[in-house]
Amino acid sequence: MKHLKKMAWMFLVALLFAASLAAAAGTADAGDKAEDLFLLAKNAVHDKQWQDAVTHWGAFSAEYGSKDPRGAEALYWLAYSLNQEAAGIGNMEKQTAMREQAISNVETLLSRYKDRSWFEDARMLRIELAEKLVKAGKAQYKKYVTSGAEAENGSDINVKLVALDALLQMDAEKALPILKRIIRENKDKNIRAKAVFVLSQNDDPSVVPLLDEIARKDADPYVREQAVFWLGQEGGDAGLKSLIDLYAEIKDKKLKEKILFAISQNEDEASFLKLLEIAKTDSELEMREKAVFWMGQSADKRAPGALMEMFRANSDPGLKRKIIFSLGQLENDKGEAFLKEIATGNSTDELKGDAVFWIGQKGGEASASLLKALYDGNASLAVKEKILFSLSQNHSPAALKHLLAVARGEKNPELRKKAIFWIGQSDSEEAAQFLQQLIDQD
Repeated sequence: MKHLKKMAWMFLVALLFAASLAAAAGTADAGDKAEDLFLLAKNAVHDKQWQDAVTHWGAFSAEYGSKDPRGAEALYWLAYSLNQEAAGIGNMEKQTAMREQAISNVETLLSRYKDRSWFEDARMLRIELAEKLVKAGKAQYKKYVTSGAEAENGSDINVKLVALDALLQMDAEKALPILKRIIRENKDKNIRAKAVFVLSQNDDPSVVPLLDEIARKDADPYVREQAVFWLGQEGGDAGLKSLIDLYAEIKDKKLKEKILFAISQNEDEASFLKLLEIAKTDSELEMREKAVFWMGQSADKRAPGALMEMFRANSDPGLKRKIIFSLGQLENDKGEAFLKEIATGNSTDELKGDAVFWIGQKGGEASASLLKALYDGNASLAVKEKILFSLSQNHSPAALKHLLAVARGEKNPELRKKAIFWIGQSDSEEAAQFLQQLIDQD
């Protein structure tokens, strides 16, 4: 009897062990399926296949969301993918329905999960969705924007700034005072800088004076630089006047450079005149050089003439080189003609070489022919070497033709070697044949 009981016990243990193995295998199998589905969903997001992403994230959330530690992440990406999929649909009703579904998933995430690592992203996404839904006529979602904008300045300040950005589009009168308070009172320079950006997106008349105030008074240089940058992007008379006044009053050199750049971004006629004034009269040579640089980036038709006049009137070789650089940046025949004048005139070899370089950067057969004419008419060895280099950078057939002519007929052995070297950098069949002929002659 005892023997039978012992056998029965062993049989029961065996059954329990087999059951536990089966359960473990089932759990492992479920884990593999969850992992496969999660990866499918992530890949769909990576490939911007939003419809597939919605399908896979929806399946993962339904099957594994409540049990898997990545449940909050899955709901976030489901909502995100719904929003992206909605953007590609022409039907407004379907767009709205998908975004309402997305915001519902965000709500589930925020209420269900204790893992807060996705909370800030989820709140930001909810604000974006709410803004679009309000614009689609769903006024009930505005509460998510206003509540986010009016929240205390705590750990969710980034969410607050996103909400303020959205609120500016809906109710600037309510958003602007909150933004101004953050800029003036928040101790975190990064938060103040972000608030400056949000503020700059609004065209309210009070924005320019506040940006001017920040540029002058903020305790952090980075925040001041951001205010200057956005003054430059504002455009118009008010922003430009503020920048011009700031340039005259600010002593910090780095900030003055930022102001100079901001002035160059304004397309008003007065901005070019201010750049020209700085280039001609500023007490700091470095600031004059930077003004010359930005004149070279200008679309103003007066730029070539002003730069040429400055070249003739100045004796500083460093400034002259900057002027040549700026002339080389201009898409203008007058500028190129003046570069030719410099290359063939009484300038130093260094300045001639700079002019040759920028002529070469224009490219094309006309530029190659001009370089060859400069080569033939120039006595300086150093300048001729620069011309050969510039010809090598011009990939037109004419440039190779001129290099071959120098390699065959140049009497100066050093220049001939230079021409052969640059021909060797070409991948054309004609260049290869020429080099083979040289080898065969030897």
